[in-house]
Amino acid sequence: MNLIDLIIDKKFNEAKRDIIASLEEKVLKRLEEARRYVAAEFTGEVTEARNPNIVRMGRVQKIRRRIRRNKKGRIIVQKNVRRSAIKGYRISGNTIKRIPASVRLHKARMLKRSWKTTRKAKLRRSLLKRKMSMRRRSSMGLK
Repeated sequence: MNLIDLIIDKKFNEAKRDIIASLEEKVLKRLEEARRYVAAEFTGEVTEARNPNIVRMGRVQKIRRRIRRNKKGRIIVQKNVRRSAIKGYRISGNTIKRIPASVRLHKARMLKRSWKTTRKAKLRRSLLKRKMSMRRRSSMGLK
């Protein structure tokens, strides 16, 4: 019997035992996964569940390879990029330093400025597409 049938038949003790048994089963499964991750971190191995291209070494991530496009549109492969594993921090030289609030605000301002024109262009494109579809609808006799 499943849980709903037990509750409908008012067999609450059996339903409680089933819930506890399923919870214990899930906890054991999670613990087994956690043991594998901890063992892999101690031995330095990378498991199949994590991204093998990103290696975390304390507060630094080493990204082995990524495929990107450059400014000209060519496909390039980036190799061995070191990056901070903590958000709000950056690597300067060989140490991790906090990104100052003034730099973050400046970057946000610059992004806002660049998105101003992009937003207008995207809106114009969507309005143009709407106008074209309305023209097609009217030519077909739809309102």
